[in-house]
Amino acid sequence: MFKKIIIKTFFGKKIFQRFFEWLHIISLSGMNIGGGSGVENSGEKEVIKYIAQHIKRDTMPIVFDVGANKGDYSLEILSTFKDKVKLYCFEPSKETFNLLISNLKEYKDVKMYNFGFDQSNRISALYSDRKGSGLASVFNRKLDHFNTQLKNKEKIELKRIDDFCRDNAINHIDLLKLDVEGNELNIFKGAEKLINSSSIDFIQFEFGECNIDSRTFFQDFFYLLNPYYKIYRILKDGLMPIDIYETTLESFLTTNFLAISRKYEKN
Repeated sequence: MFKKIIIKTFFGKKIFQRFFEWLHIISLSGMNIGGGSGVENSGEKEVIKYIAQHIKRDTMPIVFDVGANKGDYSLEILSTFKDKVKLYCFEPSKETFNLLISNLKEYKDVKMYNFGFDQSNRISALYSDRKGSGLASVFNRKLDHFNTQLKNKEKIELKRIDDFCRDNAINHIDLLKLDVEGNELNIFKGAEKLINSSSIDFIQFEFGECNIDSRTFFQDFFYLLNPYYKIYRILKDGLMPIDIYETTLESFLTTNFLAISRKYEKN
C-alpha cells in the first residue's frame, strides 16, 4: 500500500523530473557506468592485477593489446607482469604507432604491429579529430554535441585475429584487450574460432558512446559471448557479474567489461 502511494505521489510527475534525472546520473556513476576512460581510475588496473593473480603460473601469458594507442594499457601490463609476459600491441594509425614505439622502446621483447583487426582482411579509413587521438575510429562518428569533428582521414590495414593467430602459430591468448572505438563486435566476429573454442581466457572490451555510431548493442555482445564466457562489469575495486540480458544494460556511456571463459573458470 505504501509503495503504491509513493508511486502515485512522486513517479512520473513533472515537478520531480530534475530530481530523478540527477538520481539517474548518480546511480549510473555508482555502478561505474561511464567510468571507462583511463587505465588508472577506471578499474582496469585492478583487473590487470586480478588476471595476473589468476593466470596459470607455469606459463608465459600471451596478452593482445588491440587499439594500443600510445601504450598506456601496455605499460600497465608490463609493470604488473614484469618480464613474464608475451605482449602483442596493435595500433593501425601510423602517427599513433610511432608514439607507441617511442613509449615502449625500452621493452625489447614487445611485439608491435601497425594494423588493426576486423571481421575481414581489408583496407579501411580511420577517422580522427587530431594526430594521436584516442577517438580514432573506423566509423566517422557524429560528435557535434561535443563540438568535435573527425576531419582527419587515414588509410589503415585490418586483419582477422583468427588468421593472425593461425599464421603466427598462436593457439591460445590469455588476455585480449580491445579499445577500438566501436569496432569491437566486428573484431569478435573475426576471432570466432578462438572464441568458440574458448581459446581466449580473458577478454576486456568497452561498450558506450562509440556503439551509437557503429549501431551495435550490448545485446549483440551478450548473446555472442555468453555461451562461452561469463561477463562482468568492471568496477573500481572488483567485478559485477551480468548473468542475464536486460534492456537496462543498453547504456551508451563508456564502460569496461570483462569476459572470463567458462572453461577457464571451471579450471
